[in-house]
Order: sequence, then structure tokens, then C-alpha cells
Amino acid sequence: MRLAPILLAVCGIGLAGGCLYLAREVLGTPHATASAAPTSASHVILIAADRDIAFGEPIRREDLVPQTWPADLAPTGAFDDATRLLGIDGTAPRKATQSIRAGDLVLASNVSEFGAIVTIGSTLTPGTRAVAIRVNTDTAVGGFISPGDHVDVVLTEGRGDSLRTGVILTRVRILAVDQNTETRGATMARTMTVEVSPRDSQRLVLAQEAGQLSLILRNDDLDVASGNITMRDVWGDVEPVAAPLPVEATPNTVRVRRGLDETEIVVEQ
Repeated sequence: MRLAPILLAVCGIGLAGGCLYLAREVLGTPHATASAAPTSASHVILIAADRDIAFGEPIRREDLVPQTWPADLAPTGAFDDATRLLGIDGTAPRKATQSIRAGDLVLASNVSEFGAIVTIGSTLTPGTRAVAIRVNTDTAVGGFISPGDHVDVVLTEGRGDSLRTGVILTRVRILAVDQNTETRGATMARTMTVEVSPRDSQRLVLAQEAGQLSLILRNDDLDVASGNITMRDVWGDVEPVAAPLPVEATPNTVRVRRGLDETEIVVEQ
């Protein structure tokens, strides 16, 4: 009889039991701490979402799962203590201030205070304002912009040769698409709510009346070239067309016959 399959099965059962024990230690009792049962001195156990948690939903114990992380890679704001995240029994729950995907760590920046009411206004960075701008699939990257993305705002205004476009705001955070604050796929959005400074909120309101706003999706911190783009930049410098040479007019003549006589008469133009 081969012992390898039996040993493998025993090891698997032991590993599963160890994981279950750690999960109970981290989330099973209100006063347990994740750091009380680290797998090694170089690792910590942090609290992650076991399912998708939508914006505004309360954070419940049954929606969480422990994750083992290298201690030097633990993100700032991650919870290693169930009590700090969930509070003691009877405490009003925290709520998600943005959508948290299954498997993502729960961070302090993603949850509210205990019992707080979560609205778009409560998620604003201090000193900023929320402004809605009109968009469509042509001006919003085909509808592939979701809450949490950062965009550059471009204004196009003018007519004919005076038509011009330029970036008026950079690295603007999207708060909501229509009335949805959740991350999702392409959608036929009509409005997008963005987070900007008080002065930039006025600039956006005025820009909407002056022309058409478009959004450019970004995922970096590179600066955008300043200045406006005009039709001259689109077509480049056009070479002047030479004027046509004057064409010498050919006189019009009429032949008149009287019997055997034939006469040509020049008709003036």
C-alpha cells in the first residue's frame, strides 16, 4: 500500500484545519486580533472582503475573511484587528464609502466611522465640491469610465476656423456615473459627478455653457501639455496655392455670307 496519497491527504486536512483556526482567531471573537496569530515574524494577517461590498453597505463580520500578507507589504490603513474594524458587540457598524471587491483588503479610507451615514457628500475630500457634468458615450471614452477613475477634462468651443480644444482640468476623480457610485462596465451615461475644488466647480459650470466637455481616462501622474489645439494644428501649415495664370481671351467671330461673298465680323465681349 502506498503511503504518499495518505500522507498528502493528512497534510491537506491539517492545512485546512489550520486556516479555519486562524479565521476564527481573527474574526470569530470580537476581541481577537489578527496579529495574535501570525504565520511567521515576517507576515501579518489582515482583514479582507469575502464578497463584493457595495457603496453604503454596512461592514459585517460574515462578509470578511483573513488574508496573510508579508509584513513589509501591508498597505497603510489595513486592519489587523477585528475590534478596530467592527467594534465591540452592539456597536453601530461602519459602512463602505466606496465599493470593495471580494478579495480586496478593507482599508480605513474605504469605510466610515461607526454608525455614520454614508452619502456622496460624506465621501468628498475636505475642501472639495461635487459637480455633475453632461456626457455621452462619445465624450466619455465610450462609457468605460467608472467611479474611482481619474480623468482629464477637455473643452471644445468655437466655430469654423476659430474652433479650438484644450485640457482645462487634470486628474479629476469620478464620484458617480449617473446616480451609480459602483464600479461597473461600459454604460450609456448621461451625467458624471466629479470631485473638484470650489473654483474649478465654477469653471466647469461655465465651460458647459461655452462648448462641449469631453473626458480623457488616465492611469498615471504625467503632466498634460498645456495650450489649446486649433484647426491649424490639425491640418498643419497649408502651402499657399498659386494664383492661376491669366488666359488670353479668344475673340468671337461670326461669318456672314451674302451670295458668293463671305465676311467675318468680330463680336466684342
